[in-house]
Amino acid sequence: MYLPKSKYNVKHTKGGELFNPNGSEYIGFYIESFTGEIYTGKKFNSSTVKLKDLRFADDTSNPLVLKNDFIRPTKQDYLEEKFNRYYIQDRRTKSIVEVNKENYKRFNPLNYTISVIISWVLKGPVGDINKGPYIYFGAASQNKESIIEAEQTIKGLSQIVNNYGEFVV
Repeated sequence: MYLPKSKYNVKHTKGGELFNPNGSEYIGFYIESFTGEIYTGKKFNSSTVKLKDLRFADDTSNPLVLKNDFIRPTKQDYLEEKFNRYYIQDRRTKSIVEVNKENYKRFNPLNYTISVIISWVLKGPVGDINKGPYIYFGAASQNKESIIEAEQTIKGLSQIVNNYGEFVV
C-alpha cells in the first residue's frame, strides 16, 4: 500500500490504545492515515498491518469505555478506616468519572486521561470537634481537604464530589 507523506502522520503509543489483529496490545510507532485508520510502523511497506484503535471507543461492548463505576467500601475497608477512590478525567471532553481499581489500571496509562487516587476517610466523627482552643478535624473535613488537593490534578473534581461525609460511619 502506498500513501503520500502528506496523507499520514507517524506517532507513538505506550500501550493501552492500539491492538494487533490477534488481540495483543501494540506498543511502538504507528501511522495514522488521513482517513483515521491506524497501521504499524513508521512507513508503509509489505509488513505494515492495520491496528484496532480503542482510543475513541463508543460502543458498549468495548472494554475501554469511560463511564462511572458503582463504588462502595467493603467490610475490610471499614476495618482499615480508609479506602481509595479512583477518578479519571478525559482530556478531550473534560468529563470526570469515578472508576474501580481495575478500570483505573486500564485507563491510567492512556495519553488522553488524567487520573488521581484519593484516600477517603471512613471512620467518624463526620464533623469537626472543638475542645477548648483545639479543633479536631472530622472525616468530612479530611475528605474535603483530599478533594481540594486532588483538584490541582483534575480541575472540576470538587464539583463532582461534594458529599464529604459519604460512606463515613
